[in-house]
Amino acid sequence: MSPIKLYTKHLLITLIFLTGSLIVLFSSVNYIKNFLLEPAKYYDFGVPTTDALFAVFLILLIVLAVLVSYIFYLLLTFRSRFNVEVWGVTKSVSGSREHFKQLYDNAPVPYLMLDKKGNIHDPNKSALRFFGVLPEEIDNKNLFSYASEESKGDAEQFLEYYKKEVSVDRKEIQMVTKNGAVKSVLLSIFRMEYPSNPLGESHITGLAMMFDVTEQKLLSKTKTEFMSLASHQLRAPLATTKWYTEMLVSGELGEVNQKQKEYIDKLNAVNRDMIDLVEVLLNVSRIEMGSLPIDLKTTNVEEIVESIFTELFSDTDKNNIQIVKKYNGLLSAAKTDPKLLRIVIQNLVTNAVKYTGNGGTVMVTFEDDDEGKKIIVTDTGMGIPKAEQEKIFSKLFRADNVRTLSTVQGTGLGLYLVKSVIESMGGSISFVSEENKGSEFTVTL
Repeated sequence: MSPIKLYTKHLLITLIFLTGSLIVLFSSVNYIKNFLLEPAKYYDFGVPTTDALFAVFLILLIVLAVLVSYIFYLLLTFRSRFNVEVWGVTKSVSGSREHFKQLYDNAPVPYLMLDKKGNIHDPNKSALRFFGVLPEEIDNKNLFSYASEESKGDAEQFLEYYKKEVSVDRKEIQMVTKNGAVKSVLLSIFRMEYPSNPLGESHITGLAMMFDVTEQKLLSKTKTEFMSLASHQLRAPLATTKWYTEMLVSGELGEVNQKQKEYIDKLNAVNRDMIDLVEVLLNVSRIEMGSLPIDLKTTNVEEIVESIFTELFSDTDKNNIQIVKKYNGLLSAAKTDPKLLRIVIQNLVTNAVKYTGNGGTVMVTFEDDDEGKKIIVTDTGMGIPKAEQEKIFSKLFRADNVRTLSTVQGTGLGLYLVKSVIESMGGSISFVSEENKGSEFTVTL
């Protein structure tokens, strides 16, 4: 129990006792008065009344002396008892501070204390190991001065955030160590202001935390490069297979019977799926490596949508899917990359057709408002479960309600690719969806 609560409890008990005593005293006033005036009427002392009264009076004086002495003792020892209690609290706080200091110094994560300008003070051992320096080599140096040339812009922005008391939460930035090594870190900083003396003058400090993700970044880059290389190597044999199957179907190498043609068509369809997958993998690797070229030019978006619907005609016709187009005379001359925008629209429309049941509807709408030019793809399909909607743009993610479909194949890369591509062009994507009712994806250019 805290001292304040303990004191309050004691005060409450004392007040209750005092109140009870006063009530008893005032209710007994008449009895006491009569007893003092005619004591023999109430009790036979066996001694003269004067002697009995003197004895009672003497006892009361003794009690009063004891009470006065105790109060005097409490007053005399107040400061000492207060000091003893303060010493106990101070000792407890000091022990907690020492324990915290040990945790701070020996933490596996680099921690650095900052002043109001972002200068480093009291770095822990992990921070010294990270930068490869001694305490005197880093003390009073600005944290953001260690940012690499590539991250200078981000460092200046984070410093402004810090000065304006805006927290920085796990933002990626590159730091340069003493030996010149460039390391990728997730940087978190928060700033505090608290009174440093009784006059109310404030002290400003901040705490910076760095999570070294250099190895993870290198591993991710290696995987991306491998995926790119593997995709390139797969491309040639798949293209060759496509060329030969098309020659067989055309009859240039001799007539094929109906049964043979069915098998070749199946082989051709599987090969097309593999080519599409390789193209997706290549585009994903280009985005992650930062090597996806963007060529902005005047583009007729309506023509792109029409060509996609033409490609998907057999699927929409087979499943009796109604196609609705609301171009509204817009986006006939949009400034965008036609190849990349085609990847975005093709993925969204293909998904809409793929996950819309027989007799459903797929609609493409163009809008132009204060937020920008928009392409909206709406369907009446399976929808996305609410609990999984926040993961829908994650790499390799597929919702539970579509994984169970044996007739529909997917890689979990389509929407990840769509979001990455549209954001690389400076646009954005959002969606609303309800399971078993459908989805609506909005691309803002």
